[in-house]
Amino acid sequence: MFKNLSCGALGHKASFEETVKLAREFGFGGVDLDLKYAREHGAEATRKLIVENGLSIGGFAFQVAFRENDTEKAWATSLGNLARDAELAAEIGATRCATWVPPTSAQFGFRTHYERFVERLRPAAAMLQTFGISVGFEFIGPRTLRAGKLYGFLHTMDGMRAACACIGENAGLLLDCWHWYTCKSTVTDLEQLEPGDVIAVHLNDAPKGIAVDEQNDHVRELPAATGVIDIAGFLKSLRKLHYNGPITVEPFNQPLKEMPLREAVKATKDALDKAYAQAGLS
Repeated sequence: MFKNLSCGALGHKASFEETVKLAREFGFGGVDLDLKYAREHGAEATRKLIVENGLSIGGFAFQVAFRENDTEKAWATSLGNLARDAELAAEIGATRCATWVPPTSAQFGFRTHYERFVERLRPAAAMLQTFGISVGFEFIGPRTLRAGKLYGFLHTMDGMRAACACIGENAGLLLDCWHWYTCKSTVTDLEQLEPGDVIAVHLNDAPKGIAVDEQNDHVRELPAATGVIDIAGFLKSLRKLHYNGPITVEPFNQPLKEMPLREAVKATKDALDKAYAQAGLS
């Protein structure tokens, strides 16, 4: 598994070329693929930029219209766009993409929502598989996001894992330790996973002094900053699982957003190094 830089996940704007240069400068192992850049500059030039800077591709954004307010027309159109994106991404060497899944609905009860969810995503996963690409779906754990909502939906690791089994063999988890913690999963739960269940990983920590059921999704800390989340156990479990994909920091942290970009990237790399050291990883 490799340390992956996403400036957007840190709350900063940066061009793809700038992100690549920062990743190399600060010792990251990969960056996410910017498909807009790739379409403008071509697959060969994009791949060359990544390879010459000694980086791997973390993944790219899965953009299929599967959410409750997306129309059938929007869904059908997005499948066509996905085929275009997947072909380009595969040419560059990408093998992963990912997105998040809303944990509630204002329109659909669970059964209807689940059937619609699987129906819309199964053909997308099948299309990606023809290009050798896996897709990760992120469950959203905090109870505070479900409180007061009309209908609940998938918000746990096991629930999303079951849905992925219905979607396709190349579907798995975008596993964020924040959501793993807030849905009250444990290291024991991680040990029940199988190779291929985890497609991508997000890493962060939680503020101290706040009960797990009261944690705010948009107020997080850098990895290993507080020790609230068992990041060492989390990373050790991924290593035992032989996970070899990206580890991306997504802290939703206001002080980090307010830092100059280079300082934010350095602070992120330092936090990742600390988390790896606590897990006994290099």
